[in-house]
Amino acid sequence: MNKNVITPVRRRSLLGAGLGALATAVAMGASLQSVNAQELVLRYNRWLPHTHPQDVEGLFPFFEEIERVTEGRVRVEPTTSSLGPAPRQMELTQSGVADITYGGQSMTPGLFPLADIVALPFIGESAEAISVAFWRTHEKYFSDVETYDGVHVLSLLAVAPYQVYSVDKQIDTVDDFSGMKLRSTGAISPKIAEALGAVPVPIHLSGMYDALSKKILDGALNNDDQMRAFGVTEFVKHRLAIPGGLLGSPLYVVINQNKWDQISAEDQEAIMALAGETLAARLSRLADISAAEGVMEMQTEGAVFTTANDEMLAEMKERLKPIEDEWIAKAEELGVDGHAALKMMRDVAAEVEANKEPININ
Repeated sequence: MNKNVITPVRRRSLLGAGLGALATAVAMGASLQSVNAQELVLRYNRWLPHTHPQDVEGLFPFFEEIERVTEGRVRVEPTTSSLGPAPRQMELTQSGVADITYGGQSMTPGLFPLADIVALPFIGESAEAISVAFWRTHEKYFSDVETYDGVHVLSLLAVAPYQVYSVDKQIDTVDDFSGMKLRSTGAISPKIAEALGAVPVPIHLSGMYDALSKKILDGALNNDDQMRAFGVTEFVKHRLAIPGGLLGSPLYVVINQNKWDQISAEDQEAIMALAGETLAARLSRLADISAAEGVMEMQTEGAVFTTANDEMLAEMKERLKPIEDEWIAKAEELGVDGHAALKMMRDVAAEVEANKEPININ
């Protein structure tokens, strides 16, 4: 038979082959669509000021790295405006309103009592040192006890250590705190203010500008990063530095547990290689850089800088010791060796501080 002649039988054969090829192409297209449909887009709730380095230089590059290491299977998109106020970040993630959030445990007092170890006095000299110590201490002592229900913890970290800022009054002795109205929020900060004789005033960071500019507050228990980022350095006439920090504040980066469970085990592993202690060190170093810039701003604006001397520091430690003891007792109630955890925090923070790269902002 001449192969160039298309008989009815051969026509049916060719038609069948064409339909088969078409079916294969359709199946391949459906498969590709299925792959594209499996791309997971996560929503990060953006509540910090839009130029804040924690977002711009810290979390956003982290999100880009997530997309890279997962080959586009996981992508994070920041919101254009906040889906809820700062204290509700954990709730937003647990409920699924947001997929990833950055927030502070101290904004929900009592919910994460073990994380309050970061808020205790005299923990460390920098955010970077305290953050690395917090992550390691949590992993060793807290992770099985203080669970973050409804979310997967990507990282735990800390702000720069708190100092004392005054609108008018120079503080040379502990007695000088008497009656001062100081911004103090969270579970530990108000207790520290009261122990020193001050009056704690629970004003959120976003309300500091009005409170300090109008002298509703006499000062604040804060850090140099926050003073710079929220534009209030101009109101500081006196800054009292406390060696080891007067207190601190713990932070978290979390993802909704249901969304985390949709990510493959391989991609989860790749993401956590970027997160954990690595992300804690990165974000907290940015906080230290911002803090150093805050110091420069206050110096330029003529603030008087003093440091608590040995006598003042000794009296502060005596007055604040019950707060430390209270945290240790709470940890013991939860089945955690509070003395050992606190020792680890301070030891690791001191080790990291001694070996970290110096910050140079010039």
